[in-house]
Order: sequence, then structure tokens, then C-alpha cells
Amino acid sequence: MTYTYKDDLSSILKDWLSEVVTSKILTLFEPERETIPNVRIGQSRFISRKLAKSSDDLFIRFPQCYGRNTTLAGIWMFLEKDHKREYLVTAFGKRKGSGVDRPAQFDGLHISHGVEHEVKFSATCIDYFQKHIVEIDNAEVLVCHNHPRNFVSDLLSQLVDWSPLPSNKDRETMYQFKYRAILNWLASGSFHNIRFFLVENGRLREIQLPSVDRVVNALRGLTIHTSA
Repeated sequence: MTYTYKDDLSSILKDWLSEVVTSKILTLFEPERETIPNVRIGQSRFISRKLAKSSDDLFIRFPQCYGRNTTLAGIWMFLEKDHKREYLVTAFGKRKGSGVDRPAQFDGLHISHGVEHEVKFSATCIDYFQKHIVEIDNAEVLVCHNHPRNFVSDLLSQLVDWSPLPSNKDRETMYQFKYRAILNWLASGSFHNIRFFLVENGRLREIQLPSVDRVVNALRGLTIHTSA
């Protein structure tokens, strides 16, 4: 049997289409934000301007604590621009109470600069992240990144309603952080709310579900347990 470049390209395209379709199905159960209410626009613009002038692996402190919606809106303002690389913005805050929906105040954030198709947490960000959720009761963290515009998404957006589409890697990262947060909650009794957001083509979606493989494995385990 002769292996050709055409076979390799076909395999890559097949895998990519499979990931797109499965992720698109999951987004049916995940909220997309069209607007963010109750935003202090001046403070959001301050955040966006600071991020636009930032260097890689930088912490930005706010002059005062900002609300959750104002912080998220400022990050969205920055990430929705036509960037040529991915950015990872992690905001650190504290909820006013233990409930997930309680108001939260944020005192700063960290930004990492990536490349066209990848961005990673820096060691300094991870270190601060871990200290934050250990030392702060009712801690909340917003993890936001963007997918730069590309020819494929631009083309598809002209044909269908193309909304932010988390990759399997995005979903796995979210899963790992939330899994550790749940283990910490069971051990300490303190719940840390870690939320993940994706900005793509100017639109914002919260990532809430793991990859299809993990969903299928969980359902398979549930079925086996039920039938046993």
C-alpha cells in the first residue's frame, strides 16, 4: 500500500470536521453572551486599554475592585479585536458569599501572549492561581482566551451562524481545572468558582462542558452502574 500526502491531508480534514461537529453539538447546551448587563463602561475600557498595552506574562492591578460583569466586559472588549495571536486573560476575584451566583469583586488579572493557534498558562500565573484559590474564601476566577480570525471560520460564518467553538483542548483544560476545584471543595468545604470563556469572531461563549469523549465515557459508566 502506498501512503501519500493526499491521504494525510484527508485524515487531518476528517478529524477536524469531526471535532467541529461534536463541539458544535455541545455548544447547544452552553450559553453565548450577546450583551453583558450592569457594566461600568469606563472601568471596562480601562481594562481593555491596559490589556492592549500589556507585555507577555504580566499582572495588572485595578485601581479599585471591579464587578464581575465589568471585568468580563473589559476582557471581551480586548479579545474581540482582530488579533493575529491567541491571548489568555485570567482575572482573580472573590464572591460576596458562597453561592455561585453571588456578586463578585475582582482586583486584577494576568495576561499571557501566545501564538496563532496556541496560548498557555505561564508558571507565574499558575502559581498565583493556586495561591488565590487556597488563601481566598469563595474565590472566583475568570479564564478567557480568544481564537484569531482565520479563512475557514470567516468562510463558514458567511454560510451559517458561526458562533464561538471551543476546541477539545479548550474543553479538556476547563475539565481539569474544574475537577481539581471540586476535589478541593470536598476536602476543604470552600467552593472556588472557576469559569472559562472563549471569544471568537467578536462573540463570547462560556465553556461549561468537557469534550465529547468524556461525556460519552461518563454516560457509559452511568449506564453500566445502573444496569449492574
